[in-house]
Amino acid sequence: MITRRLGASAEHPKVLITGGRAPAALELARLLAAAGCEVHAAESVRHHLCRVSKAVTRSHAVPGPAREPERFVAALEEIVRREGIAWLIPTCEEIFYVSAGLERLNRICRVVAPPLEQLRRLHSKWEFICRAQELGLSVPHTERVSKPQEWARFVARTASNPEEVFRDSYVVKPEFSRFASKVRIVKPCGGEAATERTRTTGETLIEVRLEAESYPWVVQQFIPGRTLCTYSIAYEGRLAAHAAYAASYAVRGGASVYFEPLYHPGLLEWVRRFVQMERFTGQIAFDFIETERGELYAIECNPRTTSGIHLFQPEDGLVLALLQPEALGESVIEPQPQTKGMLGLPMLACGLTGSRSWRAFAAWLSKYAAARDVVFRWSDPQPFAEQLFLLLELRRTAAARKQTLMEASTGDIEWNGGTS
Repeated sequence: MITRRLGASAEHPKVLITGGRAPAALELARLLAAAGCEVHAAESVRHHLCRVSKAVTRSHAVPGPAREPERFVAALEEIVRREGIAWLIPTCEEIFYVSAGLERLNRICRVVAPPLEQLRRLHSKWEFICRAQELGLSVPHTERVSKPQEWARFVARTASNPEEVFRDSYVVKPEFSRFASKVRIVKPCGGEAATERTRTTGETLIEVRLEAESYPWVVQQFIPGRTLCTYSIAYEGRLAAHAAYAASYAVRGGASVYFEPLYHPGLLEWVRRFVQMERFTGQIAFDFIETERGELYAIECNPRTTSGIHLFQPEDGLVLALLQPEALGESVIEPQPQTKGMLGLPMLACGLTGSRSWRAFAAWLSKYAAARDVVFRWSDPQPFAEQLFLLLELRRTAAARKQTLMEASTGDIEWNGGTS
């Protein structure tokens, strides 16, 4: 058991996690509880997966950090003091608001979060690309569009004389976004810009240009290939845990719902080099495109918990990598090869609506039958039912604010480059 390796001072440590609505947060809570920790969860939505999990000792309501950042940090501070919390681990984008209060929170507990400026650089789909290029790592050609005039010049340039890197197609996405939301993949056709349409939404480039008035965008070379994802834990630039998987099945927004470990030396070396050069400490994830020739291109970074955590089992020792990474020496924790997980309900939808042939359906069915649902467990069944109540709450929020369901799911925690 991992608790035997944590040391006497860490016997049954109290850990507070934030972002309890996410399946990844539920997975972390279960891993922590299995390692002997007393787990607490802080959330700003009423219904969330960790609220009803047997792995969580107590759930605490906190203000939404995106709307009340000062009150959010104050609430966390109060919980830490009252409950005697030893570690605070953010899981979703509330990590940016936690990091904004890092100096304050670090006085009373250990916070698993990097400094805000480093988080911002990595979360930015423009600054991350610049940093990776600076380190000599492979990334697609990328440009930043921060004003409508810049977007208009780009549209005119590619329509009249497309550059080599954008000759086939290019990706347009907000500099700060999540779950592939608002991503456009545009294929130039040599005609007027207004007739060019995106693959995912059918919007014209002019419609995309209008949105550029609200926030900066990046325009990135589209590279055909398969999408690969990684999730890692690093400590002072040294890799402590690492997992990779192919995004074989994904919801419409782009997030993967099926997780099977992929042992890829190229990905491991890329991530190892990046975290070493960044002197990074914390959880970090990357999305890559691998071409048919085996070339790897990193396209974005998520410096927080992601779905890759579903690949780890209690016996793997991930908790040690989070709470006591210095005890690992040079070893890197990786998932067991037989581990297969899925988000059961979205994965079911992928098979029933996304299979285009009997062969594809049979492949999906075999994976669906072999994978465990990462939310449902016979020993901890209530989070599975809580999904419905969370969905209803998010639908009400989306209707009231005229948002999509995806936007409502992160509206109170998302961070889009502000100074908070």
